[in-house]
Amino acid sequence: MSLTLWDKRPREEAYLFNPAFCAALLHEFVKEFQKAKGQAAPYALLFCALPISLHGKTRRALPGSTVTSLYSWRERNPEVLVGFAERARSLRPIVQEALRFAIDRSALAFAEDGGVMLGNRALSVARRFEETLTDDARDCVAATRLLGRWLAKAGTASTIMAAWGIKP
Repeated sequence: MSLTLWDKRPREEAYLFNPAFCAALLHEFVKEFQKAKGQAAPYALLFCALPISLHGKTRRALPGSTVTSLYSWRERNPEVLVGFAERARSLRPIVQEALRFAIDRSALAFAEDGGVMLGNRALSVARRFEETLTDDARDCVAATRLLGRWLAKAGTASTIMAAWGIKP
């Protein structure tokens, strides 16, 4: 699947899936994952983070903290799996584009084990910039940060992906 050129995309899609915004979300995810686990984020988990944080219904169902187990939360919220695999598959080009954007700007880099780690330059969402975002965009940032910390505690990439009903 290829992406339509950014300036040819429908306005709403171009804004929501802006490569810079999505790259900043991936940066926040990796930063929180690294902080919580002390290692690079598995490459495959980046393809779970954005389909969760960009989807309003799923984002609003997320727990308030990482104390809640991913697996018990998922059992209590089976509706989050409805359409998730297709959403993850359809967002794959968006995640790849955002990852290329972040790597091109040295905000993210590949670790020797194939994981994704912070690069030499920050691409984080500054507090002052975050205050200018819409409530929806701010919620996406907050959810992505939570996911970085939460998935760091949830086990291996393959077990996390199995919990979401997808395969690496």
